[in-house]
Amino acid sequence: MDPEFERELRRITRSSTPLTSKIAEYILDSGGKRLRPRLIMLIGSSIGLAKKDILPLAYTVELLHTASLLHDDVVDGTIVRRSKPTANQAFGDKSALLAGDFLSSSALEITCQMDNIDVVATMITTIKKMAEGELKELEYAGQFHNNIDVYLDIIYLKTATLFEFCAKAPGIVAGFSGKILDDLITFGRCIGMGFQIVDDIINFAPGKRDTKDAFNDIAEGKSTLPLIFLFQQQPDLLQHISEISKPLQRQKFIIPYMNADILTKSKSVSQSYCDEALKALARTGYLNDDLAQIPAAIMAQLDGRF
Repeated sequence: MDPEFERELRRITRSSTPLTSKIAEYILDSGGKRLRPRLIMLIGSSIGLAKKDILPLAYTVELLHTASLLHDDVVDGTIVRRSKPTANQAFGDKSALLAGDFLSSSALEITCQMDNIDVVATMITTIKKMAEGELKELEYAGQFHNNIDVYLDIIYLKTATLFEFCAKAPGIVAGFSGKILDDLITFGRCIGMGFQIVDDIINFAPGKRDTKDAFNDIAEGKSTLPLIFLFQQQPDLLQHISEISKPLQRQKFIIPYMNADILTKSKSVSQSYCDEALKALARTGYLNDDLAQIPAAIMAQLDGRF
């Protein structure tokens, strides 16, 4: 995103409480691709919305994403994100959680100012789904499983629902309904599903430039798609790892069993979601070169890893 977007994003996150502003600035300064606001801007431009009409949604979605990172890191006990200590490590769990609440409220405030009740309702539904995803992941935390339906439901609620909002909200602002809006929703959801699966694969195939802890999903007891495929192939491994309580021992036990075939199988699932996303957007008549590059960019993250 451009410097103007970054400046306004920081202005929005300023608070009368210096600590809140400091935490928000800390996490925003950590970088990030700004994929979600970029997606909103590209969709908005494609369907003919003026920048002034779509920019509030771009701020909203980045604020929500940032809030979710603050909450996620507390729940997961994450220590490092984007090559530096997480906000909860730097400022404490309570401060990080409350700062996340402030950012979520700020996002909702911006949405309300748009004076579009359907957008507000969609935002509220999105926040509820994201919270449900966190709770469901917490429900399964530490207990490995091989249920792909549970995994797909969790990543839809935690991740893909926000991408879904990125595609649906501009359509609502444009006055779309019916099939076109449904296809926009499908595009956003499938982009989000593909994005998260790729992220989960990267956890098992780290590169030198990665900014997240490799193999931390094992340590946290998360059954992501590569692990589920592994457990389905070798059920005895699921039983064995379930009996190991120490995170580092879990990693040491399971990493040698992860192989390129399993990662390739996981990649094909992500690719299928990206393909479906393109098909859905093509049906709307609003697919352009910039939007077509998004699925390709997501999948390109796996190039040369296995």
